[in-house]
Amino acid sequence: MGEQVRVAVIGAGITGLTCARALADAGHAVTVFDKGRGIGGRLATRRTDDLRFDHGAQVLPATDPDFAALLQGMVRDGHAAPWDGGIVGTPGMVQIPRALAQGLDVRSGVMVTALDPDPAGWHLRGEGIDHRADIVVLAIPAPQARDLLGAGHAFAAPLAQVRYQASVTVMAGLDPAAPRPFVTHRGTGALAWVAQDGAKPGRDGQPLTTWVVQADPDFSMAHIDLPFAELVDLIAPQLLALLGARPDQLHHAVAHRWLYALTDVALGRPFLADDATGLIVGGDWALGPHAEHGWASGRAMAAHLLART
Repeated sequence: MGEQVRVAVIGAGITGLTCARALADAGHAVTVFDKGRGIGGRLATRRTDDLRFDHGAQVLPATDPDFAALLQGMVRDGHAAPWDGGIVGTPGMVQIPRALAQGLDVRSGVMVTALDPDPAGWHLRGEGIDHRADIVVLAIPAPQARDLLGAGHAFAAPLAQVRYQASVTVMAGLDPAAPRPFVTHRGTGALAWVAQDGAKPGRDGQPLTTWVVQADPDFSMAHIDLPFAELVDLIAPQLLALLGARPDQLHHAVAHRWLYALTDVALGRPFLADDATGLIVGGDWALGPHAEHGWASGRAMAAHLLART
């Protein structure tokens, strides 16, 4: 890629943004598409009235020295802070992908529904999308990548081998006078992870004490199809019992489900690439379950593309 190349990145999670950032910094024309209203994938923060919840990834550990250095740089720049043995975005986890996306051409709320090769490279189509690129980077969950490429594509079989664990999440706001017996709690079942989200750096000034509850894979898969209101009715009483709080102290509770929360069976390599057509596919699912794995996949894809002549 010695001259400027048009690159379309589909997916604005940490994988896609990491890859896009490196390619754009190298001088290429990069456009990022994401079907969500915001960016970040599971590095997500939901705002409701004056409340803020990190309802996806809770805290980022870093075992790779380069990933640790990236996060420490974000701490220095005020985008993140240490918490519970790792790093969190400030004032929310979404600030980390926002920092990665600064200066990029990111188009949110648009879904690529057709990806067709043509003599000039690739033609991306969807509602409000008619875009051409020389290189396409797919940085979305493996099942979504397989659906977009089609069952007859050479990548369909390896993508089908990837397996995920789902996660059910409840976001709760309690009266500030309610008990706060801990900052984080690790358990099983519906209460596999309970965090006093409002205790994270940069969360001052909220009218309620905010909590995030995430269920373990067994509980999540057993209840993944329940309506959100029923998930709240099932999990909120268990949270109150764990905290020692009364039902009348619960003033806000909503649920969310992540179908592709944690990779259970990974691809086993950083990406799949077809250099002849200019297609490369990756994500956290390529290497493991954490944001660090998604970052490693995105960095590896960018390095592969930049090394091409």
